[in-house]
Amino acid sequence: MSNVADIAIVGASSLVGDMLINVLEEHSYPFGQVRLVDVDEEAGERRMINGQSVRVEALSSFDFASVKLAIVAGDREFALQHIAAIRDAGALVIDTTGLLTGQGVTVVAEVNPATLADAVQRRVVACPDSQVLQSALVLKVLDGMSPVQRVSVATYQSMSTHSKAAVEGLAMETGRLLNGQPIEKGGALAKQSAFNLQPCASDLDESGASREERDLVAGIGEVLGLPSLPVLANCVMVPLFYGTAQMMQVTTAEPLDAQKVINVLRRAKGIKVLDKAEAGGYPTPVTDATGSDQVWVGRVRQDAGQPNTIHLWIVSDNLRKGVALNSLMIADLLIKDYL
Repeated sequence: MSNVADIAIVGASSLVGDMLINVLEEHSYPFGQVRLVDVDEEAGERRMINGQSVRVEALSSFDFASVKLAIVAGDREFALQHIAAIRDAGALVIDTTGLLTGQGVTVVAEVNPATLADAVQRRVVACPDSQVLQSALVLKVLDGMSPVQRVSVATYQSMSTHSKAAVEGLAMETGRLLNGQPIEKGGALAKQSAFNLQPCASDLDESGASREERDLVAGIGEVLGLPSLPVLANCVMVPLFYGTAQMMQVTTAEPLDAQKVINVLRRAKGIKVLDKAEAGGYPTPVTDATGSDQVWVGRVRQDAGQPNTIHLWIVSDNLRKGVALNSLMIADLLIKDYL
């Protein structure tokens, strides 16, 4: 096994790709050469990584046999078009797009790293989205205190959890409305994003669940190794550019004291607690989670009518903690233990 490996970031100009590059500037990983790859129209741009100017290379001519790992960023359509060819060329793929959620290879490095052994055999690892990651981190802690029996979670997701087009659309709509101009139709979401809430961001299945809700349910069960765990998910798009939040209710086999939950969460890796009985004694996506390497938890309280149920408010930087850091931690583990 080598201690250093060359990697490629595929989809370098995407929101996740951009965040991966930023995180590489701040953290040290056992990577040799970091190659930046994107569709031909984006090729030629240069980015700074560890003090060096790195040119974005054209996807159509890139030799993936030259790297050990390829982190695929962008959207699901992009991943669907390219993952098979990248893997067939010899690179182990870390998919950040959500395309492979629920297929048995989903990994949160701080929760189920042992799954990497099987993922290596299949030459692909799925890095789940931020909703799954922050849920799984907290639920793993609670399940260690008393077996989790049921989860209900409402998510409040920024535009960057949807797409780059949604982020740009929110900026444009906000500017037009503040200047007394009507918004233009045909945005990334079905209805107005600015100053509005949307309870759905994708097509609904026969049960009425959106893709985001299906992915969250499947991802939680897969990462925790609890495929039969009842999870009720409701995903809401909110007019924020970045960040994500959840209000979660967790029912456990035995009642859990709220203060004990807080104390255990404070000791958990990857989690930071802000829970004070005072004004502002709770975390928010913008004021606390943005730029943070932790999942933040607050508003922890026991349900008044169901003592076996605990309530939690959970927030994170969806691009940084939710995707980029996890995918780079996965790459780190793969290089150290499997390649």
